[in-house]
Amino acid sequence: MQSERRIQTENRIRELRESLNELEAQLERIDGQEQQAQHREIDHLDDYINAVDTRFNSLQLFWTTLKADWLKPKP
Repeated sequence: MQSERRIQTENRIRELRESLNELEAQLERIDGQEQQAQHREIDHLDDYINAVDTRFNSLQLFWTTLKADWLKPKP
């Protein structure tokens, strides 16, 4: 009886360890996927910042040109 119960307990422990190992492997895969997603988001953020920077520079150039034209003496 005692040895049968011990075998059942050892089997259960082995099953739990296998389940735990599988869960840890899944967690590592999820972490890897999340890191890849974060890198993609950062790349998109860089693109967005570059677009905003380009628009800002264009607006600055437009404003400077408009101001220069406005301040020109009128004939």
